[in-house]
Amino acid sequence: MNEINQLMTPQVSIILPVYNRKRLIMRAIDSVQQQTFGDWELLIIDDGSDDGLHDLILPHLAVQPRWRYLKHANRKLAASRNIGIHAALGRIITFLDADDQYLPDHLSLRLTYLQQHPNVQLIHGGAIFIGPEETHWVRDAYHPERLIHLSECVIGATLFGYKQVFIQSGGFKLLPYSAESEFVDRVEKTVTVHRVAFATYVYHTGLPDSICTLRKQKNDS
Repeated sequence: MNEINQLMTPQVSIILPVYNRKRLIMRAIDSVQQQTFGDWELLIIDDGSDDGLHDLILPHLAVQPRWRYLKHANRKLAASRNIGIHAALGRIITFLDADDQYLPDHLSLRLTYLQQHPNVQLIHGGAIFIGPEETHWVRDAYHPERLIHLSECVIGATLFGYKQVFIQSGGFKLLPYSAESEFVDRVEKTVTVHRVAFATYVYHTGLPDSICTLRKQKNDS
């Protein structure tokens, strides 16, 4: 019964939105499986993939009770994250992009930070960037005419905070760009948000359809 209760009330819900990342998603999932902190659930939110992702994930569900899989028509990243937020069973919510990964102490260090800072309801930051340096720059959400390094951005998948923060704020707005920045700006008006420095989120850049690569192609054209 204790095991069942733990599955129904995990401490952390990890929301992993995915669209056509069959060839990469197991790297991300394996990094969750390797966490030193074990009281989590993984919500795989399939945003209308047509690359056979369903056939890859479905056999695992019978033997991975902490995984859940939800699929809908393509609605983009913000909507997929919002669906995961409402489906999450955990008291704390965080994210993982399908082409990225966690270092083994990612969850434990972030949970410890919240426990040691009871006035903080949401944290973000702490990413390592893997890929060509020229793909580490994106358009500044506040000053679109200039570029900004990813280390200065709000990396949405590094958000880690209490579910009530996401629910009460209404989650992510369906914006064409940088919904994460708008989200943090909005919730900072009502709760305490910290940017952390410990780099435990591995952010891979340089994929053909990543935001960084598409930005570089646009600038080069």
